[in-house]
Amino acid sequence: MPRIHGSIEQRRRAAGLTSLPLAGRLPCALVLTLLLAKGGPVEGTPESRASVLFLLISPSARVNGMGQAGVALPDEPAGYYNPGAAALSSPARTVQSRLYLSEMPWLPGFADDMTYAYHAVQAAGARPVPAPSWWGPTSLAAALYGSRTKMDLGQLTILDAGNAGEPSDAVDTSNNLGVSLALRSFVQVGVGATSKWVSSDRGGSKGSARAHDVGLMVVAPLTAILERLTGVELALSPSLLPRLEVGYGIAWHNRGPRFAYTPSVTGDDPLPANRRNGWSGRLGMDWRSGSLRLAVVEATLSRETYRPQIEGVQATSLSDDDKRGFEVSILETICFRRGKSDDFDGEVRFETSGETIRSDGFFRYMAHHLESQPPGSSRDALLFLARHLSISWSRFVYHPKWPARGHAYLGLSF
Repeated sequence: MPRIHGSIEQRRRAAGLTSLPLAGRLPCALVLTLLLAKGGPVEGTPESRASVLFLLISPSARVNGMGQAGVALPDEPAGYYNPGAAALSSPARTVQSRLYLSEMPWLPGFADDMTYAYHAVQAAGARPVPAPSWWGPTSLAAALYGSRTKMDLGQLTILDAGNAGEPSDAVDTSNNLGVSLALRSFVQVGVGATSKWVSSDRGGSKGSARAHDVGLMVVAPLTAILERLTGVELALSPSLLPRLEVGYGIAWHNRGPRFAYTPSVTGDDPLPANRRNGWSGRLGMDWRSGSLRLAVVEATLSRETYRPQIEGVQATSLSDDDKRGFEVSILETICFRRGKSDDFDGEVRFETSGETIRSDGFFRYMAHHLESQPPGSSRDALLFLARHLSISWSRFVYHPKWPARGHAYLGLSF
């Protein structure tokens, strides 16, 4: 069998990491053996039998801060965690984007040439549709989204039987394109599907495959449902309005043919297929003043169970992961989050944290203030931007701070 060498392998051996347990579904367990992909057999989890395991990396700074529990979050754009959530994640006529401010160092101080990058964009629209009167206002929403993930493994060299070989760049990429539809009424239901074009270059040994994801999201705004059934607005005072909603999400990821490198090193391998399902809950208190409605405080809980479904591999409940986290938002401007992810077999446990600073609350208040000002070109331009532009900065950190120390991304919506 050809051997892979390079800066990553040398540091791995120097640190004595030749027998780390493998659990590719978690960042802490995405150890160097799986990134080399064809460097030798590894025992421990179903993922050790699969290829292109970078597809299991959680890319969103927000979701990472919540313990990677993203399958049931209805407001996470670009369909990466649940294709069914994309059409629910934004209002009509909206373009959203997410990108890392720079490539994320994956193993800083250990393999400095390993980086991970994520870029995503989504466009959504909605229009009213006829429905029974007891449904209330009903609309059909659609979203088209795309994303790209890239894992750069640095310089690798595949040595032949004579220990000869030339170093070359090793890069994994996945280009994703998807569509989502959602019915928004007294209960919101979204479905979606994503196609992935996956490619891998391991020091000259190349491979590619096409995979897909499908997902379903259901969101029940409990306060709105209760108000519609009783005809009474739930309000603590004329200005304070409580809000409660629950959601359920399920998604199947990385379905497709087996992945093979050319020239082949060990034959073809299955993709890291998996199923994720979970629930979310959101409790908030809104402040209303005229045309302004602002979430004074909002708490979001999210929980997810991951189960590998890799072709030809028997997975038991010990292979499941339990991911959970929460987020607290104040005045739609500052968000704090914490999370935890555990293997049910107890091999990998880590905690996460993160924060977000976003413009939504400030821009809403500014738009409300500008509406009372006399019309003018400068006032109208500022009012347009305040109503339609959203800017956010998010950061996450792993605890303990290995392998990735955390990273930040920029979010834009228009």
